[in-house]
Amino acid sequence: MPVSETWLLQMPGWLWLLCALAVPLLIHLLRRSNPQEITFAAVHWLQQRRQRRWKQWFVRDKFLLLLRLLLLTLLVLALVQPLLLRDTQPSAQRLLVDPRVTPADLEQFLADHPQIREAYWLQSSPQPVSESRPAASDLWRTLSQLAAASHFRRAHILLAQENNASGHDTFHYSPHWQWHAANSGDGAVTPALPRIAVLGSEPAWLQPVIQQLAASTLPQLELQRLPADASPIANDIDWLIYDTPGPLPQRIAEFVHAGGLLISDARVTADSTFRFIDIDTQTGLEAAALGRGSWLRYRRDWHSAAFSHDANLPLTLWHQWSTQDWQWQHASRGQWSMDALPGAELADEQVIQTQRQPLQHALIFAIALLLLLERSLALWRRPATAREVIPEVIKGE
Repeated sequence: MPVSETWLLQMPGWLWLLCALAVPLLIHLLRRSNPQEITFAAVHWLQQRRQRRWKQWFVRDKFLLLLRLLLLTLLVLALVQPLLLRDTQPSAQRLLVDPRVTPADLEQFLADHPQIREAYWLQSSPQPVSESRPAASDLWRTLSQLAAASHFRRAHILLAQENNASGHDTFHYSPHWQWHAANSGDGAVTPALPRIAVLGSEPAWLQPVIQQLAASTLPQLELQRLPADASPIANDIDWLIYDTPGPLPQRIAEFVHAGGLLISDARVTADSTFRFIDIDTQTGLEAAALGRGSWLRYRRDWHSAAFSHDANLPLTLWHQWSTQDWQWQHASRGQWSMDALPGAELADEQVIQTQRQPLQHALIFAIALLLLLERSLALWRRPATAREVIPEVIKGE
């Protein structure tokens, strides 16, 4: 069945820039190189011919002009951001692979299922398994997004476990998916321990709490120490302990906005950007969201004896911090199984039948190639030499 293709312009308002195509045309007309006249005795007796005025509009270097017009057109198209819309057809020869699946399990599965022709990593924008292995994503949310894509409507799904942690949204799935698990079991997947850092000074109870947690159930838990003037990066740190009284610095607010979890007491103040809500009235814990991260703040001075002299403080703090971190929230949620899917099947009328293919990379490559060709040709077509001009002078040009 032939696949139909259409075009979509994401920013059609930039099309008016096509008027700039008149600029190189005018330059070629107005700045033509004038031939140099060289008088010869024999030429003096030749019949004088009147120049034709219409030749003033004769364009030289037509190929160079064409290259420049095409280059400008591609630049405008890059601003317009065209998309190629293709009608996609579902196929049972496609496979979506959970990034947690080991290379050996994936190789064995493909060997056992020779009908699979295309294998992609299970992520919001699936890439072929020949690409680098991505980080494991939220299966609940990722599968819900792909359920509406016609391209993967009948795909095979290879998960690392039969049971998986529940998500925080309603689960949608395709009724045509064929489910597989690399291995069976309870599917309990423990995420990597959060990377905890303290910026500058630290409360006296922090180090004993980390040591007690590491000695009990989290043996690999560590605490990093950063200078007071450091700028924490959310990609390198998950939880940041901040114990410096006063307004919250902008560099730490940016850490929260990028997805980090900030933990402090009420001595650290914030502007109206943060709106706190009560989380635990007993410990006086409140939370505020900013961007992709959040800020946990204890209304009490956590240097006080009433705060630190608590036998259950390590487990209490770990529970409060981990349940506010998206990477750890699934630990307190239930599990869903491939054999008993929660949520609802996504109806066929809700499926997106077209696939959007951006053309930005192809346009950038074409622009670079044309620019190189145009510059090479412009340097080669230097002003005409006398040998090239003489015939034009003889012909009356």
